[in-house]
Amino acid sequence: MDDRRVRLARAPEATSGGESWDLLRTFEAVARLGSLTAAAKSLGVSQSTVSRHLGRLEADAGSPLLLREPPARLTARGASLLAAVQPMVDAALGARAALESTPELRGVVTLTTVGELLRWVLARELPRFFLAHPHLRLRVLAGNQIDSLAAGDADLALRLARPARGELVARRVATETFGFYAAASLSLHAEVPWLGLAGSLARIPEQRHAERAFAARRPRLLVEDVESLGLAVQAAMGVAILPRQLAARLDGVDEVAPAAVGAKALGPIPARDVWLVVHRAKQRVPKVRAVMAWLERALGAG
Repeated sequence: MDDRRVRLARAPEATSGGESWDLLRTFEAVARLGSLTAAAKSLGVSQSTVSRHLGRLEADAGSPLLLREPPARLTARGASLLAAVQPMVDAALGARAALESTPELRGVVTLTTVGELLRWVLARELPRFFLAHPHLRLRVLAGNQIDSLAAGDADLALRLARPARGELVARRVATETFGFYAAASLSLHAEVPWLGLAGSLARIPEQRHAERAFAARRPRLLVEDVESLGLAVQAAMGVAILPRQLAARLDGVDEVAPAAVGAKALGPIPARDVWLVVHRAKQRVPKVRAVMAWLERALGAG
């Protein structure tokens, strides 16, 4: 047995089984979330507790497991330990799912999604969901940063990229297409101002397409959410690439040809798929399946 295996094998001797699991769960949370602060919040403990747990694990390992810099980075020993711990995390989620498997659709289901999907589509479908499932409760977390399914932070996620992790099951539930849009009151010409996205959305495909199409001139306005971009277009501030689903909800906004606003003809704007993602251990839990079925219908895949 090599030195690494000897040290890991000895670790449980220093603590009880439950305490050993607490240390490993803390390590996995820090590795996944990238900071002691985020791990402490996720686990519901203090940052000092997280630091103490890591210190005890590293004492058993005889070397650092994480480089404590933003974001925290795994050492080679830490990467080996994470690979060994991950199946334990998955098994714990499976056990929790088994306990939750009840024919009565009660309790809470947590969904993470981008805010635009919540406001444009899901909000108007919520009354229908609660009419069908009066004893279920939904916790919806909206934002561009999607919480992790891998460690049970959420039950379901709607994502605009298919996840790579093998324990996550993804199904395409919608496809969003895009076009150039301007207010009907805006005078169109080759130098009409263009509007775009900034911050966390600066690198998404439609923003990159806009930058190439309007390469000869700088944007008049950059904002960090798509809904604000749509409202700026509606206010006749300029032309922008918008999701057709959003544009259909804006008054007095029309789709325009790129040539009408001085944009280069680069071909179709890349479409983006919406993926419904669930951890493999939870995909058969009845209350989770009920929310999955509702989401598929709400997004047009049911």
